[in-house]
Amino acid sequence: MARFALVAFCLAAFTVSSSAMTFTEFGMDMACTAFETVCWYENLKQFPHTNTKGFNGCTTQSKQMKKQVMDQMTDEDEQKKYFGQFMEEMAMQSLPSEYASNCNGDLTSGSSSTTDDESDVLNDQQQEYPFRAFAYCMMKTLKSKHGQEALEAIKDEKTHSRKHWKQVLLDRDNEFRALHGSQPFKRLTDLDNAAQQWADKNAAECNMYHSKNTDSFRQWRGQGTGESLSAGGGEDDAEIAAYQASDGWYEENALYPFPGGIQDANDPRFHDVGHFTQTVWKDSQYVGYGYAYNPNCSPYTHYVAARYSPAGNVAGGFQKNVVPAQ
Repeated sequence: MARFALVAFCLAAFTVSSSAMTFTEFGMDMACTAFETVCWYENLKQFPHTNTKGFNGCTTQSKQMKKQVMDQMTDEDEQKKYFGQFMEEMAMQSLPSEYASNCNGDLTSGSSSTTDDESDVLNDQQQEYPFRAFAYCMMKTLKSKHGQEALEAIKDEKTHSRKHWKQVLLDRDNEFRALHGSQPFKRLTDLDNAAQQWADKNAAECNMYHSKNTDSFRQWRGQGTGESLSAGGGEDDAEIAAYQASDGWYEENALYPFPGGIQDANDPRFHDVGHFTQTVWKDSQYVGYGYAYNPNCSPYTHYVAARYSPAGNVAGGFQKNVVPAQ
């Protein structure tokens, strides 16, 4: 089973430290940051209604718009004009409609002038720059939809600090497990090491594939372990890959045939739900995660592996271990 996702992430500089960067470019970077963090929150972070496909549709947009104008134009007024136009006509269409309704006017103007103050969440050092009104409008709209907790999540994981990718996977998997009445996973170093070895192997070979249940390195304390894999393309961003992996695995729940369920892995429906069932499997107690990146692979550059003990997806155990969300 595979979960593929194309990933690109726009990282903005938060101070104009390079003499080569104009304020217009800095403003476009900050607009990118605002757009990308909204894309991230709306599709990957928001719980439990995640949408990895939606994230893939929006995450590359702002970066592509900026690159296009920087490659083709040198005049700053033209850069501002066409960046705003391209963002309005293309990128903003990939987000919920409130963002375009509230903020497209600020893309058209490219203005730095605004009565809003979202400097803290964007960590922009209270500088003035083109598209500041747009960036603040995006944060204000996000807050109006999802509350202050959305801005705190952006500060904690994007603009002020980063959350380690293993913690992303563990926390997100355990959030999903809690929905189904399963006890939280505990991470074990042995399982981390095993998962990392398999992720490294997949990345070295530029090929995501499952190990065999009978392989010696799939055994832990005399028992076999479960395995879930994910692969995607784009830049080396382990935290994004972690969210895409966990969210993508869980999103298979929409295809699980509650209340009857399935009986074993021979059911033709298992191929579409096996990551979900392993994620919430009640009898699985321990987990380990691995992540590897290889820029020489194409189209998939990053690989995520998870190992579980006791293994889930055991024949005859689905009714007991996979229950509807509570």
